[in-house]
Amino acid sequence: MSSKVFDRFVTKAPFAVMTRALTQDFIGSDLQLVFDNNREKQYEYLATFQAVAMTVADVALNFSENFNQAYKEHKENLDVSRQSFYAKTRGIEPAVSESLVSHAAKRTIQMQDAMGFTPWELLPGYRCLSIDGNVLAKSDKRLKDLRDVKGAPLPGKLVARFDLQRQVFDRAYVLLDGHAQESTCCDRIVDDIQPNDVVIADRHYCIVPFLNKLAQSKSFFVIRQHGRLKGVLLGKRKRIGRSSTGVVYEQALKLSAAEDAMVVRRITVILDSPTRDGDEEIHVLTNLPATVSAKDVAEVYRHRWEEETAFNILQMTLTCEKSGVGHPKAATFLFCMSLLAFNLRQTIFAALFATHDESEVEAISHFHVSKNVSDKTEGMLIAITEDEWAELIPTTIKGLVAMLKKIARTIDLKEYRKSVRGPKKKKPHRSRNVASSHVSTAKLLGLT
Repeated sequence: MSSKVFDRFVTKAPFAVMTRALTQDFIGSDLQLVFDNNREKQYEYLATFQAVAMTVADVALNFSENFNQAYKEHKENLDVSRQSFYAKTRGIEPAVSESLVSHAAKRTIQMQDAMGFTPWELLPGYRCLSIDGNVLAKSDKRLKDLRDVKGAPLPGKLVARFDLQRQVFDRAYVLLDGHAQESTCCDRIVDDIQPNDVVIADRHYCIVPFLNKLAQSKSFFVIRQHGRLKGVLLGKRKRIGRSSTGVVYEQALKLSAAEDAMVVRRITVILDSPTRDGDEEIHVLTNLPATVSAKDVAEVYRHRWEEETAFNILQMTLTCEKSGVGHPKAATFLFCMSLLAFNLRQTIFAALFATHDESEVEAISHFHVSKNVSDKTEGMLIAITEDEWAELIPTTIKGLVAMLKKIARTIDLKEYRKSVRGPKKKKPHRSRNVASSHVSTAKLLGLT
């Protein structure tokens, strides 16, 4: 292949080239080891897990519109029938899907470090981790067990941990039952926490046993108080000052009336503007020491929204859900592959931060980046064969990072800036009319 062909793609489709290079690295031979170490019952007969993951990655990265199209593109590597491929995706165990996310996060962090990327520091001396859940959208009723039910099938739910310093998803907790509560993951979340970690979460995680276990593990929490947790207020509320969103107060709170109940700090923010739910004040509970000011606690809690922003990027620029994928194991596998794709994208952004001004990189639109990838990849893969890619892409982190930074330097970021729009108009009130209830697909299939 002439180097001029590759150079033209670097010029016209830089993000597509970088994504192709990283896909080969993230879903390489190491991924096979991830499968072998985490599978319980599923085995390989013909199609390898690596081949299946690469096929589903095409859907997550918007290279293919659905599993069928992706199968046609990878039919030779899979070397199985379409139905066997579908059966393989329906057999991916939750532990394997979860391990994909951890694997991708580890690889992203290795590359960030190799690029000299400096993680953002929210609280000096602490690692801040946001926890949030995502209910997978209702699916079509393609499965036999779903065809006669009236409710909308829910293929599952996923709780994700987001490293706010690195801006990557580093843990995933799969819930096959769409009716399961996010709080059922609390014990697993504590098991994955290290001393001096700070868990930031919404009121769904304001559960006394969870708070106690976090404290016992020598970690910390910044969690919004739920209305069901009354506790016992101690002393008088003190005005601390102003934060960026309102006036901050602090007061001690005993989690229950029991003598040995834990006492925490209750940070109250009287908001300048109500929340979207109409709340004019919020209460945040924390066990962080007094050396961390109440205003800092209030500001740290606001960073929880960064995980929701990341989820929005998944939904708008990647494919994390498909209505045609109704089996819980296949649907959650696709979602975890999209989390891997997000971490891959963050590796590309690390290369941009290493070679461009920070303000210019922050002005980039994820949508425009995704368009460059999805629009140019098909032609690029026709022009450059798999064997040629194997020669072009370095096999070491050092070599791959050097390649990514070299490409990043050539990108004119002005072509990928976000579009600035005016303020949104307030939508008229619409009454909610629920035609039918939801049903848990996992329960109907006997998976739970």
